Amino acid sequence: MTESWTDERSTAPPNPRRWLILAVILAGAFMILLATTIVNVAVAPIQRDLKSTYTAMEWVIAGYALGYGLLLIPAGRIGDRFGHRKLFLIGVAGFTLASAASALAATPGQLIAFQVVQGMMAGILNPPVLALIQTTFPAKETGKAYGIYGAIGGIATASGPLLGGLLIAWDLNGWDWRPVFLLNVPIGLATFVAALILVPESRGRRGGLDVIGMLLVSAAVLLLAVPLVEGQRLGWPAWTFVSMAAALPALAVFAVWELRRARRAQVPLVSMRLFAHRSFSAGVGISLCYFAGFIGLLFALSLHLQIGLEKSALTTGLILLPFSFGTLVGAAISDNVARALGRGVLMLGAGIVIVGMVGIIATIHWWGSGLELLPALLFAGFGSGLVIAPSVEIVLAGVPWQDAGAASGVLGTAQRLGQAIGVAVAGVVLFGTLGSYSGTAAEKASPELQASLVAAGLPPAEASAATTTFADCFIRQSRASDPTATPPGCADSAPGPVGEAFDSAATRALETNFNRAVQWTVGAVLIGVILTFLLVYLLPRRPEEPWAEASKPDWNVTTQPEPAK
Repeated sequence: MTESWTDERSTAPPNPRRWLILAVILAGAFMILLATTIVNVAVAPIQRDLKSTYTAMEWVIAGYALGYGLLLIPAGRIGDRFGHRKLFLIGVAGFTLASAASALAATPGQLIAFQVVQGMMAGILNPPVLALIQTTFPAKETGKAYGIYGAIGGIATASGPLLGGLLIAWDLNGWDWRPVFLLNVPIGLATFVAALILVPESRGRRGGLDVIGMLLVSAAVLLLAVPLVEGQRLGWPAWTFVSMAAALPALAVFAVWELRRARRAQVPLVSMRLFAHRSFSAGVGISLCYFAGFIGLLFALSLHLQIGLEKSALTTGLILLPFSFGTLVGAAISDNVARALGRGVLMLGAGIVIVGMVGIIATIHWWGSGLELLPALLFAGFGSGLVIAPSVEIVLAGVPWQDAGAASGVLGTAQRLGQAIGVAVAGVVLFGTLGSYSGTAAEKASPELQASLVAAGLPPAEASAATTTFADCFIRQSRASDPTATPPGCADSAPGPVGEAFDSAATRALETNFNRAVQWTVGAVLIGVILTFLLVYLLPRRPEEPWAEASKPDWNVTTQPEPAK
């Protein structure tokens, strides 16, 4: 029996407070998306203050990402079953408390644990955001609402380095890195109170929770995400490839289990019939590929600017700011462009991002990595705004509001997995290229170093030996899993002319090495955006008809009746 996409309901007028509701739920979305990038610029201060290893700092970021991706799909179904508003409130409260706890962490272990919890709360909070947009707005207004959501998401993700850099530079009350996490506390408290007052309850499909399905999909996500997060640091041992390969059969078992529940008239965790609709199945692939390219680009540029060019967190954020501004402009006009071009808006946006990323590569190669990047970043950000906002509407266009939470969970999981893939690919290519090109970079810096050492008073033979040692140390550090640690047998910089000569040579070699590596890295993550462009051809030429207005919840009731079986 084929299940109907809608159930019978009396037509209800739109919620008169829907734009205020949107502001509240987007405040929650802003927090969790900002947290995906703002911590990146705080790694060095945290490592210094907590006397932590580089590996532990990697897990601060990885713990948040893993916790986030793990609960997205289960949370989507739980919201459909028990109420999207309830889940939103739980997510906001939990995320705020975990942020405060992270700011108060006294050891690396505590910070990692709190970041895992914060990520899990983000996973709980994300699905009801999109579900509440879908159930709150009439079909003619969802495009505009999703456009605003896309703008907020793009701004939060891209402006994280700038906000983090500002907070660290200000060093409020001598708290160093801790305001990066404390920032969420006032936002979270205000959002929680406003949601209690303004956001109405809505539910999707009733029925029991699919606990086995939750375990299966969580296992599949972990099998894929853990090796992506840990692989580069560990040198990609055999178990990482086995784990990623095992994720596919795990997903197949999950799909079979969900089909079995549907045949038995039991409500599945994710209805497989959603994937029968081209807008949903292709849209999920688009989200995965685009987030891999988009996040991979920002990750690579952030490392390039902070480690390779030794720029401050604030300067890094300012250089990347044009991408955020471009995203805002693109998302703001995306609804009008989508109405005129249909799926063509995604082709246009992806095409602009492709040109922008090629421009970034050319700019770094020929001119530099400072203000010279502004035009290419602005252009790429504009295209990104044209992709992110309309893609959400297109993916969820044909989804009935009863499945809004579960569908939002699938979409969010695709985005988080895309993010993990993008970071993993960027890390592999960047650090791999750094290692392979380090000899050439050291060789280019060596003649000037030797001349500077001789000018500083060292005998030529001693200067030559010191230059050879410098090249060896530079190569070993470039190939190490922790690029911030001084290799054994290599001294840190010393005061005086000799130390200044070594520092200058290291700066030149590092810049040369990173300039080449980041060009290859941007080229690698560009593949994700190219795949996004190609996947658009799988979408219907025009968005599928949205759910019937009659299926919208009636705002005069707080619970929904059990759908007919």
